[in-house]
Amino acid sequence: MQVIFSSGTYKRTMVRSIVAIVTGIVLVLWPTEVLNYTVKIIGAVFCLAGIVSFLVSLRDQDGNSPRGLISFNGIGSIILGILLWVMADTFTNILMYLLGFILVVAGIGQLVVLTSARRFGQISGMSYLFPIIVLLAGIVIFANPFSAKEGIITFFGAISIFYGITDLINQRRINQLRKEAHEAEQQQKLGGGEIEDTEYEEVE
Repeated sequence: MQVIFSSGTYKRTMVRSIVAIVTGIVLVLWPTEVLNYTVKIIGAVFCLAGIVSFLVSLRDQDGNSPRGLISFNGIGSIILGILLWVMADTFTNILMYLLGFILVVAGIGQLVVLTSARRFGQISGMSYLFPIIVLLAGIVIFANPFSAKEGIITFFGAISIFYGITDLINQRRINQLRKEAHEAEQQQKLGGGEIEDTEYEEVE
């Protein structure tokens, strides 16, 4: 496992966390609407992409283009899109498990990052508690104790908000420790001279 810590990674993580918070708010406020339209929107996107791919294959009808493969992919996307639209309820059940899987992966990912960041300094036990809660929430969704699918969407939204906020907190702490460790290393190399803040990457 290779974990890179840098100011660029930190900025990308901030964006990811903010997206998670905004997505969570939308899911909490409008769970029914999201449930009703998400699978159909995905189906429409697949169908549209398939139509475009198929039309492109018809346009490029020279002997050197892989028209057969493109046409097959286009028709496959159209069929999948129609199935997603027509059988939205069936695919919604699959979507519920996908949401649980996303939280499990997110929780494990946070734990890996925190473990790798210990080289920079002390990581509090509370920081480890946050991803464990996210991980357990994913397992709860797999167990499906909710009486309605809207309850799963709302629960997932709430955990997304929690994940985004706690990830912001953890990443801010890691970034601070990274800078302190880098400055200490530079201080040793330069014999106590003035330190210039530069891009730094730590690879495990």
